[in-house]
Amino acid sequence: MTLRSKLVLWYTGLLGGILILFGGALYGVTRWALINTIDTSLAETADVVIQNSGAYVRAQFGAPTEVRMRLPELDLFRAPGVFVQVWELGDHHTLAGQTNNLSTYAAPLDEAILSTLAQRTTAASGDLYSDSYINNGAYRVLTRPFSYMSGRFAVQAATSLETVNRASRGLIVIIAGGMCIAMLGSVAMALGFSRRALTPIDRVAQAAARIAATEDLKTRLEYDGPMDEIGRMNSVFNQMMDRLENLFNVQQRFVADVSHELRTPLTAIRGNLDLIKRYGADKESLEAVEGEVERMSRLVSDLLLLARADYGGLKLELVPLDLDTTISEIYRDARVLASARNLTFEIHDFQPVRIKGDSDRLKQLFLNLVSNAIKFTPEGGSVIINLRRSYDDAVVEVVDSGIGIAPDDLAHIFDRFYQADPARVHKGEGSGLGLSIAKWIVEAHNGRIEVASDVGKGTTFTVFIPHIEEKPAMPHRDATRPRIGIIRRPNATPGPKSGDR
Repeated sequence: MTLRSKLVLWYTGLLGGILILFGGALYGVTRWALINTIDTSLAETADVVIQNSGAYVRAQFGAPTEVRMRLPELDLFRAPGVFVQVWELGDHHTLAGQTNNLSTYAAPLDEAILSTLAQRTTAASGDLYSDSYINNGAYRVLTRPFSYMSGRFAVQAATSLETVNRASRGLIVIIAGGMCIAMLGSVAMALGFSRRALTPIDRVAQAAARIAATEDLKTRLEYDGPMDEIGRMNSVFNQMMDRLENLFNVQQRFVADVSHELRTPLTAIRGNLDLIKRYGADKESLEAVEGEVERMSRLVSDLLLLARADYGGLKLELVPLDLDTTISEIYRDARVLASARNLTFEIHDFQPVRIKGDSDRLKQLFLNLVSNAIKFTPEGGSVIINLRRSYDDAVVEVVDSGIGIAPDDLAHIFDRFYQADPARVHKGEGSGLGLSIAKWIVEAHNGRIEVASDVGKGTTFTVFIPHIEEKPAMPHRDATRPRIGIIRRPNATPGPKSGDR
C-alpha cells in the first residue's frame, strides 16, 4: 500500500469516526428533547386531572365504608392526541374513568406498571414513564400514583410516539446522507491534498533514481515555494547533492593522487632493482630502494591515519597537560633537525599554559609545522616559535622567513595531496598529507589553525587550542572621571616621569 493510500485511509477513517460520534450525539440529543417535550405535556395533563378530581365516601350495608373518586370530564383537560385513564388501586385495580377516545379500550395503558403499584401496601409517589404498544402503535405513557383520603389511585396519560419516531427516522436519513457526502468529499480532498503534498517527495525519489541510474551528481531540484517542510527537504537534498558531488570529486582526486604518489616510489624501486639485477647490488641502489620504501611506509601510515580519522575510528585521549613542556620538547628536537642548516632557530614569547590534549599528537602537529618551516626556509633565514595565552586559548605560532605561499594556494594547503609548488618539494620528500593531518589534530582538540603568508618574506602558522587556566576578570569598562592635568608654575622643573630610571 502506497503512502498516499495510507494517508487517504487515515484521513477518511478519522473523519468518519468524528462524524459517527457527532451524528450519534445529535440523534440522541434531538430524540431526548422531543421525548422530554412529550413528558412535560403528559405531566401537565396529569396535574390538571388530579387537581380537578374529588372523592366521596360510599357506605355499604354490612361492609366497611368505601372511598370513591369523583372525576371531572377528562376530555376537557387532555391535550390533543392524549389518552387519559384513572385507576383505583387495590387487590384488583378498577377503572375509575377514561377519555372518550379510549371508549373501546378498557385495558390499562401500561399494565405492568399499574400491577406493580397495585401490589404495594404503601402509597407510592413520583412519575413513572414508559414506552408501551397500544393497538399496534408506540405510545409514551406517564403513570402517576396519588392518594386521596384512604384511597389509592393512579393516573395514566399517554400520547403517540409516531411523530417522534418519524422525526427520528428523518434525522437518521439526513445524518446518514450528510455522512456519505462528507466521506466522499473527504476522500476527494484527501486525494488532492496528498497528491499536492507528496508530489515534491515523489520528485525527490525520481531525482534519486535518476542519480542512481546515471550517476549524475549534478542533479538539483528546482523549488520556488515557501520554505516549509517541503521547502527545507528540497534545500537539504540540494545541499546533500552538493556535498556528495564535492566528496566524489575529492575521492576521484584522492585516488588519482594516491596512484601518482605510489607510482613514483614504485618506479624508482623497480629501476633500482633492474640495476641490481643487471650489475649486482651496490650501496647507492640499496639506499635508494630503502629510502623509497620508507617514503611509501610514511605515505601508507599517513593515509591510514586520515582514513581512521574520517570514519571515526581514531579517538584522542585528551588529558590535562602543560603545553609549554611540549613546546620545549619540540624546540629541542627541532634544533637537531636544523643543525645541518645555517638557520636561526629561537623561541621568543614563552608563557606557561595548561590545556587538555594528547601529547603524542600535539608533538606530531608542531613537529610537522616546524619541519615544514625548516624545509622551506633558505640558508641564513630564521624560524621562530611563540607560545602565549589569550583569554580563551593557548596560541602557538610557527614563524619562518622562507619562500612564502602564493595567495591562490592558501585556501588549498590543508587539502590532501595538495602541493602549492612542486619546486618547493625536495626530491623524494613530502606527500601533501602533513598539513591535512595537522588540521585534523587541531580540530580534534576543539581548536583551529590559521595561516598567513607573504611570498618571498615568510609564512606564519597559528594554532589556537582552548586552555583550562582560570580566566582573568574582564577589565573594568565603566565610565570614570577624567584626570585633571597638573598645573605647573612657569619655569618649574618637572619631576621624573613614570618609567625613567
